[in-house]
Amino acid sequence: MELHTFSLSDLIKTLGLKTVGMIIESFKSIDTGTSTVHDVEVFLYARAIEFEKSSISSTYLVFDTQTRDLVGFFSLANKPLIFSKKDFQSLSKNKQRDFQRHGRRLESGGYQVNSYLIGQIGKNYNLQTNIVSGQKILTLAYDKVKEAARIINTRYMWLECDNNSKLLQFYRKFGFTLIENFESESGLKVFVMKIQKEQL
Repeated sequence: MELHTFSLSDLIKTLGLKTVGMIIESFKSIDTGTSTVHDVEVFLYARAIEFEKSSISSTYLVFDTQTRDLVGFFSLANKPLIFSKKDFQSLSKNKQRDFQRHGRRLESGGYQVNSYLIGQIGKNYNLQTNIVSGQKILTLAYDKVKEAARIINTRYMWLECDNNSKLLQFYRKFGFTLIENFESESGLKVFVMKIQKEQL
């Protein structure tokens, strides 16, 4: 499967809001087994365009170049990872030193680490036979972050996820490190990963 990634803002400029809205509506997230729609789908339907317009985040739609199916998407934001003083002091000494090199101490005594956030990642379960792997979409997101980091010098990327064993294993296998004994403001687990840059 050959994939191509388009930014949501570029698609809106080229195709118009109505057509892009129809494309987005072809996306369905994994069945939660309840009447509640998955957060990933809610974001794409209700928030992605609004966040794009207000520069909160940038969303990228992933298409199969042959079938032109929307197979997935991801969203990115230039958002620092912030620790309270207590949370920062609970980190290992090695992790504290790493973060100190690429962040700054806050007046509150906490710490702010310059980083990119992978806010959302999702694959389209509305397709019968053309489902892309989550690893492939995450790789595309990582590659896009690397591009951004070459322009705006940033060393880390991070993401949030539910305390789900399959998700935890998935992100660990990709190369992310779980920040132990730490949760985001949303009460989610937080993974962090160094952005590998080409040697000059």
